[in-house]
Amino acid sequence: MSMSVSANTRPQAGAPASPASRRLLIFQETCNPQNVAEIVYIPVNKLGLPICGDGPELPSILLLPLRVLRVFTDIFNQPKYKGWAVVSAGPYRDVSEEGKFYAVLLEQTQNTVHASHETHMGTP
Repeated sequence: MSMSVSANTRPQAGAPASPASRRLLIFQETCNPQNVAEIVYIPVNKLGLPICGDGPELPSILLLPLRVLRVFTDIFNQPKYKGWAVVSAGPYRDVSEEGKFYAVLLEQTQNTVHASHETHMGTP
């Protein structure tokens, strides 16, 4: 399962420190238009927002409902997310929008030079 915390992506002792690329993706929980009994998660910002620094404080991904974890596992195991790890995820509240939203913070786990041909998310 690629939804791992990226503790192994930290620079090793003696290695040059290079900031990892991070992106914040927001998903909206909604009913599938073809099957209203099915819940789907639609990305609000498909490429994600580039994050400088630590990013927003989100609760542990383990606090999400199991159905949400399953969906996010399926989403982030897709080839377009190769080289990216989920750092944190949790409910996202926006008072200007109605509905249920989730925020996911991703971090690039591979060197951008080597990963640029493999990843479709791009880098800031």
